[in-house]
Amino acid sequence: MEDEGRMPPQAATPTGAGGQAAMAMMREDTLGAKPAAGAKAASLWLDAWMDPMANANAFSSCVATADLAGDSEWRLVVAGADRKMKVWSGTALVSEHNLLEVPVALCPFYSETQAPRTPSLAVAAGTHVYIYRNLRPYYKFTVPNLDVDVREAEVWASVRDAKLSVGDAAEELANMRDAGTVLTSRSLDLLALEDEDGGDSGSSAAAVVRQESFARATCGDPLVQQTSITCMSSIKKNLDEWDAVSCLYVGTEAGQLYILQPAGTGVRNKFQLSSPPAFVASTGLLDVDYRIVVACRDGHIYTIRNNELSGLVIELESQPCGLVRTAKNILVGCMNNVVHNFHVKGKKNYSLYMPAAIQCMEALDIVRVRTVKCLIIALANGELRVYNEKNLVSVYTMNDAVHGLRFGRLGREDNALVVTTKSGSLQVKIMPRQANLETSGVNAGPPPEQDIPLAVPKKTKLYVEQTQREREQAVEMHRIFQRDLCKLRLSTARAYVKVLQDGQGPVSYGAGASVRLAATVQGLGPLFKIRVALTNTGSRPIYDVPLMLSAAPMYSLSRSQVHVPVLLPGLTYVDEVRVMCNDQNAGADSVRVFVCNKNSARPIISAVVKMPLSEFLDQ
Repeated sequence: MEDEGRMPPQAATPTGAGGQAAMAMMREDTLGAKPAAGAKAASLWLDAWMDPMANANAFSSCVATADLAGDSEWRLVVAGADRKMKVWSGTALVSEHNLLEVPVALCPFYSETQAPRTPSLAVAAGTHVYIYRNLRPYYKFTVPNLDVDVREAEVWASVRDAKLSVGDAAEELANMRDAGTVLTSRSLDLLALEDEDGGDSGSSAAAVVRQESFARATCGDPLVQQTSITCMSSIKKNLDEWDAVSCLYVGTEAGQLYILQPAGTGVRNKFQLSSPPAFVASTGLLDVDYRIVVACRDGHIYTIRNNELSGLVIELESQPCGLVRTAKNILVGCMNNVVHNFHVKGKKNYSLYMPAAIQCMEALDIVRVRTVKCLIIALANGELRVYNEKNLVSVYTMNDAVHGLRFGRLGREDNALVVTTKSGSLQVKIMPRQANLETSGVNAGPPPEQDIPLAVPKKTKLYVEQTQREREQAVEMHRIFQRDLCKLRLSTARAYVKVLQDGQGPVSYGAGASVRLAATVQGLGPLFKIRVALTNTGSRPIYDVPLMLSAAPMYSLSRSQVHVPVLLPGLTYVDEVRVMCNDQNAGADSVRVFVCNKNSARPIISAVVKMPLSEFLDQ
């Protein structure tokens, strides 16, 4: 490891040995515990432990649990806004570490397979990812610098060589900024010195002096443009185990997403997005098949699949405030108090409307006899809601606004929920082993708005006159209704006959033949098979019947024309045509089947086959 990449040594308090006993005591205390007084009857959580003085002011991305000592005793790690990383073992604070910058994400990961099997801690702050091993600083990864515009570099080179005055340089930089050029922070700071004062002559002269002094102090330094990290997470490399080797991936303010090497010392892949990422989530294995879902600030969700940025983009109606990824679904919370569930191919499954603003979201995965996957949502009104798909399973009321959630293993308890609040308190809640997540804990029934009586308007004079007219002319109104009904039936019968003659119905009686057509699709995709069955329902045989198939450009047909030599009365002719879906992101379309007539441009009969969504093998 290179020395310039290592972090300076930092003192760390050694972990205590009383964590296991404390956590065991916590589990014993919660066996007979009851939900808090503010909890509803449908609550799933038992209050295990609370520290109102923890000063854990952190969001969900800065809260994690990990087996730091390799003793199967999972410890809690919180990186707070006070630039301190704290570690709890059980209910005891065992270590506290100072951070150089305010953290934006915290992620434990395994970087090697050598014994002892202990994870590393990655803390993203500013432009760096600080990696800790055994709770000691180990390595510092710096996000690569951005490319500097050539014209901007030439301007600063001219200022350094005294070929261009500072005033002219500021004017040229301002023109470049107005033209849409992305400038470095040095150029923006130089232009900001001019905007600090008003437009009078005295303030303008002072601004010129400040710009000249700033240019003289910085023009000799290399012109670089750094970017900050906005989010971070990890993805398994080649094994789907909880202690398998993982790779970090980070999103930046410049709209870039970097996938790092397992040790976190270099960049493995780089992707450019159209907006800075706000939330990231992933599934799969990096060396086998994986998807990384990125929710950006422009209200769009992008998908990176197998080292390629997918063209499928999900557009949201408002900015995202939470993201959870499952095997086939994407759950995203928006700032308009709605949680949307999308399929990985972009189709919306359903939406959940919340009564208050969404603070954060967390996945709840429990592996028992059967795997249960739920969603935990923290609302601004203090509610903790648990949803199993569309069903509301539990509602728990907190006494403070929730800032962060983390569900997983803590100590030796498998189903623990860590909650950080606005006041900085830290709470741990445990789910009972007999908790029922299959059925809704809230009584299903009509909404409360049904009990509100409708505002029925009073009877007006026009209403009374209309009622009187209907009473006096009831016979005439009924006669007109019967006449219009007969005209409607006649028009419908004529239209039906025309459909049969044009060959658009299930049975055709035109062109002197009676033919029935049945077309079905088989398969899951991307290779389908269309089974076409033709039946001559007439009394005379039909010879030389051409069968044509037409499909959208996203499908490839093995045969577009089938020749039927003869159709005998009462017998069914069956043929099969293979259909290949070429574009996995194009959704689904239809295939048209025509039974043609040699003596006319109008088909004998036709059918439309609705194709299903293709299920590709690598998903």
